[in-house]
Amino acid sequence: MRKLSNDTKDTFNSLVHSFLNKNAISGVQPKTIAILKDKEKIDTKEYIIKTWGDEYQDLALNEYFCLKTVEKAGVKTANIQLSKNNKFLIVEKFTMTSDGKFLGFEEILSLVNKNKESKYDGSYEQIAKIIYQYTTNKKESMIAFYKTVVMNYLLKNGDAHLKNFGLLYDDDFKTIFYSPVYDIVNTVVYVYKDKPALMLGGKKVWWAKETLVEFGQKSCLLSKSQALGLYDECFEALKWGINTLENYLQENPSFKIGKMMLDSWRLSLDEITIKEMGDDTIRTWREY
Repeated sequence: MRKLSNDTKDTFNSLVHSFLNKNAISGVQPKTIAILKDKEKIDTKEYIIKTWGDEYQDLALNEYFCLKTVEKAGVKTANIQLSKNNKFLIVEKFTMTSDGKFLGFEEILSLVNKNKESKYDGSYEQIAKIIYQYTTNKKESMIAFYKTVVMNYLLKNGDAHLKNFGLLYDDDFKTIFYSPVYDIVNTVVYVYKDKPALMLGGKKVWWAKETLVEFGQKSCLLSKSQALGLYDECFEALKWGINTLENYLQENPSFKIGKMMLDSWRLSLDEITIKEMGDDTIRTWREY
């Protein structure tokens, strides 16, 4: 796939004119679908190309580091690539198998019979029930979902709503499984008082380890030792993400959002919630 290298605005406007009229995608992040052909493999794949506006600075770069950290935790994510100038995130759609067969995709939102206006009305316990009810590889799907929830809390993604979880299935419904993870960003760097999108334990708060492990036991059918072990894998992935982002910032100090992401991720290492940050941390963020 050829990398994008033009200026952000001009390149995205070109893409919009080419694709958006027939491939519009909802959401706050500017995005469109491109169909690109691999000349060597002689196949065609669809990609979602994302950038950002002034309101959410460096959002695509934010998502790149978040998804790579989730991937490090052992959770399958959408295949992603940054453009050469780091201004675009190219996301390969995951509804086509390696042998060219198409898979069906269903958002959890539709499986709980809600519309997009209600995407923030629900709980992670509710999603767990849906995944267990429909998937054919229940254990694998429940583990992947549990890790996704843990990573959303550690990475401080306050936008993990009902549209951002889904299931994939084949044409005869014999295989139904938890989809690769997508659309994970650190949201507190834009809204410092942001909260989780859905309830867990009856509240929208940034729960720490004890509550998340309990969630794994009660809702994801894990033993305590399993939930603890999986949580620890996510915690180690967070450490990797912090180290990776630190290295990137050494060569790219202008990535101010990245510095703010590091602050919130380090607080996750200490299991300090956003509520407990205090005005000093918030003041420091604003100085960026």
